[in-house]
Amino acid sequence: MVKWVAIAFCLLILPPAYGQDTNRKIVLNLDQCIKKAVEVSPEIGESRYDEEAYKSKKLQADSAVYPQIEVLAITGPSPEAKREYISPSINTSVATTVNGIFGSAGVTLIQPVYTFGKISSYREAASRGIKVAKAGVDKKTSDIVLRTKELYYSLLLAKDMRNLVLEVKDELVESIKKAEKQVEIGSPWADEVNLFKLRAFLGEVDKNLNEAEKGITLAKDAIVTSIGLPRGTDFDTAEPSLTPEIRIPEELNNYLKNAVELRPEFIQLKEGLNARNALVGVEKSNYYPHLFVGLKASIAGATNRDKVDNPYIYDNFNHSYGAAFIGLKWSIDFGITEGRVKEARAEYHKLIEKKKFADEAIPFQVRKAYLDMEEAKKNIVETEKAYKNARKWLVAAVANFDMGIGDAKEVADAAMAYTQMKANNLRSIYNHRMSFANLLYAAGMDVQEIK
Repeated sequence: MVKWVAIAFCLLILPPAYGQDTNRKIVLNLDQCIKKAVEVSPEIGESRYDEEAYKSKKLQADSAVYPQIEVLAITGPSPEAKREYISPSINTSVATTVNGIFGSAGVTLIQPVYTFGKISSYREAASRGIKVAKAGVDKKTSDIVLRTKELYYSLLLAKDMRNLVLEVKDELVESIKKAEKQVEIGSPWADEVNLFKLRAFLGEVDKNLNEAEKGITLAKDAIVTSIGLPRGTDFDTAEPSLTPEIRIPEELNNYLKNAVELRPEFIQLKEGLNARNALVGVEKSNYYPHLFVGLKASIAGATNRDKVDNPYIYDNFNHSYGAAFIGLKWSIDFGITEGRVKEARAEYHKLIEKKKFADEAIPFQVRKAYLDMEEAKKNIVETEKAYKNARKWLVAAVANFDMGIGDAKEVADAAMAYTQMKANNLRSIYNHRMSFANLLYAAGMDVQEIK
């Protein structure tokens, strides 16, 4: 009757919420449910952190153009060294005596000058990655919107199914009461077999009623959980029953055009291809040397060492110097860089193939949803005619049975036909609402409606 398995699955994957008042009845319309579901969805929250991760990568890439500064300061015990140990001649038999401490501080500054596109490619990849992540948030939001609509419409359908079963049950109960009275008073047209038939069919009706009640409970629990309310909250829909979609659809070509421009998957693929292409540039830059300038300075002093001012003598424990330089860094790895370039290109071409699939699959999804909606609209009209005629049949069958000129089987057949035709009409209305929801989802327009 309804996709209860899907609803139960939603119950399992959506986390419960706590700390809210469950005593009062919560009545919400579809838009309110969608808003709440989007606000509390952990899936959307997770996608937003993906966006933050790419923003962090962008920050790293942007910062790579600035100088990198490294400072190192150390201290420790110092061996004694006096000037007379090397003047006027170097003494080669001086004992090592550790009787002091030293301290030193050094700073190295490296400023990239030219990297053959490595830094700019990293910045480009990170910028595109942010857009991919933002589209990922929209994709998760779109999924939540569609799932909430399905749950909401399923609940309305289940309630309408219950009302239909109750309507048929009322008719049967009245007929059973009249049949029981006829048997009791010994009416000439009383037939106990007919009574048995009606009671047997009533049992089938009660079974369907139990199924409808279970569907309502499951749908309510799924919605309550998805919008962040505690389990057991008394929830109901603002709409009393399911009605056809009142919005008039646009031309199919408009939805196909919107799908290309708005569908998050297309945005992800477009920006993802740009990011992958930039990463290919990153790997190719490793074929070439990286040019940089720098500055290095160091100072050190010890309590037990004389300072020697001689450029040929360097003392790790007692010195001071500074130097500016220009450098070239070039890594030759005999095939490793080439392998990384080929790997990056393979990832790029994988995404191209995925885009080719999306270019065909998503328009087909749009066309299918559009045709489903058109079919459901026609089915609503035809099933409405059918259930209205079945209703007339049921009324006539009940009237004939009450007058003793009809059979219980005729009543049961009419009731079953009415139930089936009315249920088909309700399903057609449900399909109409869901096909329109699927159309907005396929065209990427559902997220635009809630922004």
